[in-house]
Amino acid sequence: MARITASVYTSHVPAIGAALDLGKTDEPYWRPLFQGYQPSKDWMAANIPDVIFLVYNDHATAFSQELIPTFAIGCAERFQPADEGWGPRPVPVVQGHPELAR
Repeated sequence: MARITASVYTSHVPAIGAALDLGKTDEPYWRPLFQGYQPSKDWMAANIPDVIFLVYNDHATAFSQELIPTFAIGCAERFQPADEGWGPRPVPVVQGHPELAR
């Protein structure tokens, strides 16, 4: 039996990832946002799940303008970081689980 242990969210504004990648997290403009992530980061470090259902915005790179679904579940074995305007982010490739996704 599965048990849902958390639901953690953040805005998907691409500038947040760019600020992180460019080392701007401690600048006055960005500091309050990144400090606000700390309680979630601490909780996640102490509560590592067996499975993560990762929801993210890949609508601009995975779908064409002719077909943009409201909701889609990725069934691939891996998901490459997308380019949201600042180049692909320097984050790990997300490992999928096609059997579970299907």
